[in-house]
Amino acid sequence: MAPSAPASTPQAEPAAAVDARPRLGAIDHFAYIYRKAAKEGLALGYIRLGTSVPLLSDEAVPGPGCPRGFYRVAPRGYACLDYRTTRDLADPTFVALNRRSPDPEAVWPYAYAFSNGAPMYSRLPTAEEQEKAEQRLGPPGSFVQLAEWSRGHEELLSTEPIPATHPFPTDIFEEHGRKVGSGLRNPKTLVWRTIPNGSMLAYAEAFEAGGRVWLLTPDLMIVPADRVRAVKRSQFKGVTLGKGLELPLAWNRTHHPRPKYRRGEGQDLVEAGTIPGKSPVAIHEARVVIGKRIFFELRNEPGVLVEEADVTVSRARAEVPRGVSPGGKWVEVKILPGTLTAYEGTRPVYATLFSPGKGGVPVPGLDHTRYATTAMGFFPIEWKERAATMSNEKYGEPKVLWFTDVPAIQYLKAPLAMHVAYWHEDFGNPKSAECVNVSALDGNWLFRWTDPTLPEGWGAMRPGGGNGPSTPVIVSAM
Repeated sequence: MAPSAPASTPQAEPAAAVDARPRLGAIDHFAYIYRKAAKEGLALGYIRLGTSVPLLSDEAVPGPGCPRGFYRVAPRGYACLDYRTTRDLADPTFVALNRRSPDPEAVWPYAYAFSNGAPMYSRLPTAEEQEKAEQRLGPPGSFVQLAEWSRGHEELLSTEPIPATHPFPTDIFEEHGRKVGSGLRNPKTLVWRTIPNGSMLAYAEAFEAGGRVWLLTPDLMIVPADRVRAVKRSQFKGVTLGKGLELPLAWNRTHHPRPKYRRGEGQDLVEAGTIPGKSPVAIHEARVVIGKRIFFELRNEPGVLVEEADVTVSRARAEVPRGVSPGGKWVEVKILPGTLTAYEGTRPVYATLFSPGKGGVPVPGLDHTRYATTAMGFFPIEWKERAATMSNEKYGEPKVLWFTDVPAIQYLKAPLAMHVAYWHEDFGNPKSAECVNVSALDGNWLFRWTDPTLPEGWGAMRPGGGNGPSTPVIVSAM
């Protein structure tokens, strides 16, 4: 028997308004947005592959170098309708790319893997084609331990096989054929490239076909999962300051517990618990000297001490640095203690650990990139990208080593950037080639907090030109 209807039925809420704004989608890696209806000057930003931006008008604006016209992008700028873009968001190629595009709010836009030497195929190869393409790569599942430089990139690698998580992508492939394109890549070329041992790739889906698991990349290439190793997700995160948690903080920047102490009789000390690895404790600023050892007392545990040699300390800066407006946002990065603090004026709002370059503090006259040192100075953020490939190769598509779809990149003075390092979680210690490496959780917080904020649909943006000023990052040794 059906239940009786209630005496009164509440009125249904009105349906959400449909977004009827015209949009422009990107079907290549970068569709640049310019200040004027001309491909001139520095770009204001770009539309990322598989995403779209709202337009201020659906009428094309004529301009040099763009026969089909430019379109006015919200909230500002112009993008050309050419081979990189489309007005047809129902186009099968755009739809396939859009389904694998990253959530702009996501901490982890994709899953990631470490290449052991892996081919990137344009379609599902036959067994014979697989054997021919991979015969020089050794048996599936094998890997070669790389040199010392790579050890920091291998800390989060899993030895477990990557399982299939999605169905076969029938919107892209059929048997051993391909239905849609992918940017400028030729879909008739079976092996688009081989990912060198040590490079990293992002993947949007994992599916099974022909008795093998395959990874689908954001630009719709497929990679055999048994030739890569999954990267586990770091859970390291800094702390939001305020509401009782203030600087100074003492961080245990190792992975292992460090002891806390309490005074016993005379000069004797007894252990009183531990500080977990990669964790902070609130301390008093004043040092406590006991014999030849130096300690800090914990603010929340009177009489309990941590030894200065066991920790690194985040301290508040008393004055706003020159070049920072009163009350303005800024970030302080200290190389030797490995600490990063975000401020609003003189008020610290977030504190964490970061990894500087392996070479430490720069030496005057020596190249930062060559010696893996992190440059010091006052750096207003000059370019922000939600996720992009990073490499130390300067020109064209990288061929030797690269890291695909690194999230939350904020360039300070290229190639120096503050960005997520999804391949390790030893933050606080030197790891980077030269950049300011942060965890995914910290990088997401910083990217959303710093100015300027990316407009809807934009994959990257440059400060100025109507986009507003940028947050400065101040890098020092101590």
